[in-house]
Order: sequence, then structure tokens, then C-alpha cells
Amino acid sequence: MQLTWKSFSRLTKQELYAVMHLRQQVFVLEQDCPFIDADLNDEYSDHLLGFIENELIAYARLVRPGFIYPGPSIGRIVTSEKVRGMGLGKTITQAAIKYSALKYPNQDITISAQHRLLAFYQNLGFQSHGDVYLEDDIDHIKMTISPPNNTSALSFIARSPIHPILIAGMLLAASIIGFSFVKKIDLDQLNWIAKIDDRAISKGKYDAYLDSIAQSRKSGLLASDAENILERMIDEELLIQRAIDLGMLENDAEIRSTIIQKMISSIIADTKDLRFSKQDLQDFFSENEDFFAPSPKLHLIKLSFPSGHSTQAQEAREMLLAGNLASAQSLAKLDVIQLPNTLLPTMKIREYIGPLLTQEALKLDDGEVSQIIISENQLHILVVITKLRESAGTFDEMYEEIESEFIRQKGEEMLDGYLADLRNWYDVVKADDL
Repeated sequence: MQLTWKSFSRLTKQELYAVMHLRQQVFVLEQDCPFIDADLNDEYSDHLLGFIENELIAYARLVRPGFIYPGPSIGRIVTSEKVRGMGLGKTITQAAIKYSALKYPNQDITISAQHRLLAFYQNLGFQSHGDVYLEDDIDHIKMTISPPNNTSALSFIARSPIHPILIAGMLLAASIIGFSFVKKIDLDQLNWIAKIDDRAISKGKYDAYLDSIAQSRKSGLLASDAENILERMIDEELLIQRAIDLGMLENDAEIRSTIIQKMISSIIADTKDLRFSKQDLQDFFSENEDFFAPSPKLHLIKLSFPSGHSTQAQEAREMLLAGNLASAQSLAKLDVIQLPNTLLPTMKIREYIGPLLTQEALKLDDGEVSQIIISENQLHILVVITKLRESAGTFDEMYEEIESEFIRQKGEEMLDGYLADLRNWYDVVKADDL
């Protein structure tokens, strides 16, 4: 099986079509689970494609931190029925874990695993958290794994006779965290091991690199390792320099995103040593009770009209206010995807109607009819049949969630403070201020 990683923007039309076909074939048809597979997170994901003879037979995606969970998330893990039993599900999951460890170092990976596959993920090192929950009418459970550090990846590079072009995908991550390059200084005064134009590779970082590889091997370093490792470091610096010359650091969105994410991760790393008491968490919980209250479930009906049919939409709304649902529905445009005739959690409603309409729906009570909402060149009316509010859990029941959110917010405060300091350290001038 040939494995290929691609960002969303670099997927060809044919590849994207093959991905959606495979996901829908398995998750929708085979599992008899009608849901919106295109959940608006694909754009913010890296996509792992597994091919055999140009046919997509395995797939997984890695969602960026902050979009589904605070850290990176692996999902949509799927193999074609043709290759079941060959162990390719394990192969593609392990590949996703390794890639996440490289791209988002020192960040736990989270999955929403189907409960029937609990043992499969446990054997790969995932640990379950919390209770089983229903997602798309299938039992799921939250699981996490702490991926290995990047030492193993660096060790692999060092002991393998790989051409530097082939490690370009790991280039930036390894260079940023593993090497030290100093520009525009007197090289004769620097304790350096090699130089490329006016940039130097520090001997200290080189020695640390050798030590990390030696410790990762039972047999220690080979006689040829020292020279091979230095050559790899020089090769990578050459590629870094060429990337800078080509403007990739300034113009490539994916590279910029990687660097920014690494900076943010390093800034908020101090939250791991954050000291706080149980009383601090209790006070935080009391101040943010609305945040921790579970979102209500809604039985919702949406009527949609073309943008030029405001009179028809207003007529339908008056019918709804009078309790004549059937007549109002007869005036509306037939939606391709209709809301299920049942109570749905807020996140599931968002998948069907988007964030704007979901936000408006949450403002309504039982039996209430919304105003006419304009969205995406259409007119919409929402009707809440039933609104179920669940009571919030107690402090003890929600302790882990409260602690996690407390730490997350403290991390944001650290980041805001750091950025404020940067604005004092560097000259930031806006054209409007001139």
C-alpha cells in the first residue's frame, strides 16, 4: 500500500471524490447511518491516502488542534471492504499517529472511537475517557494517546541513507525544534560545526542531536553516524535556505500555520506546571456555569425559500404562527437534506443547518417561530417543536472538564500576554496610524 499525506488544498478533484466515495460507502451505506460526512472540518485537516494500484483503499484524516478538540484529532479512519482483514486499518492509524507526533509535537491525540472498536484502539495505545455516548446513532467513546516524541523520527533519518529531498516533508518541524542556526555574526567567534554562507550550525545542538540518537539505540552510535548526521543537517539547512529564498515561509499558508502553531505550543507549555487549588476551580466553575451547562436538544423544522420570495416566506410564517404547519411547508422549497424528525443535540443540528441558523434556533423556546433569517442567498424560518434542557452536572461530576477548561483559558492568557510583550519589543506600525 502506498501512503500519501496531502493538505485539503492539494487534493485533486479525483482524489477528493475518491475520499468522499470511500467514506460514504462505509460510514453511510455499510453502517446504515445517514449523517453529513462533509462536516466542514476537512479544510482544516491533513489527509492520509492509501492506494493500491491507483485505487484508494484506505484513508484517515488529521484535524488541526482547536477545531474538534484542543489538540490534534484523528478520524474518518476507513478501509475498503476489498482489503478488510489485511491489517491496513492498523497500518493507516499508526501512520496518522506518527505524522501527528511530528507535526504537533508533545500534543495528545484525541479520537471519537466507535465503542465496538475499543479493543482495537487500546492495542494501539489509546486510553478511553468518560462514558459511552451516542454519535450518529452509534455508540462512541472518547480516547486519547500520547504520541512518541520526535527522537525516534530523528533517529530514523540519521541511520537511513535517505536522500535529503525525501525528508523535506519533515524539514521544518525538525529544523525548528532540533537545530540552531545563527545568522549575521562573526563565525570565527562562534562554536560552530559547519556553516552555510553566513549561517552556522552550532556544535552544541549537533552534539545534543548525536546524544539523542545514541540514547535511542541499544547499540549506540555507529562510526559513520557522526559524519552522516552532519551531512543531513547541512542538507536540511540548504533546503531551508532555498525555501526562504523562494518566499515559502512568507507565502506558503501551510508552512506559516505550522510555525505559528509551534510558537503557540511553546508559549502555553508552561500551563503544564500551572499551580492551582480545588477552590480556584470551584470559583471558576461558579463564574462560568452557563459555559458548562450542556447544550439543549431540539426537535426542529426548517423552511427555506429562494431569496426573491420574501412575500411567500412571510405568508408561510403567518401560517406557522397560526399553527398551520402543513400549509406553510407546502409553500417552502424542498430541502435536499432535511432535519430528522426527532430531538437532536446542538452539534448535530449544526452539521445540518450550519452555525448561523443553529445559533438562531437556540434562542427559541418550545413552539416558537423565528423571524425570517437571510443566509446564503436564501430565506429561512425555524420552528422549534420541542426543546429539551438537561441539567448541568455537579462540580465533582465535571471536575476533569472544569480543570481542562481552566488550564486552556490560562494558556490563552499566557499567549495574550506574550503577544502584548512582542508588540512592545518590535515596532508595529499601522498605515492608519501614520
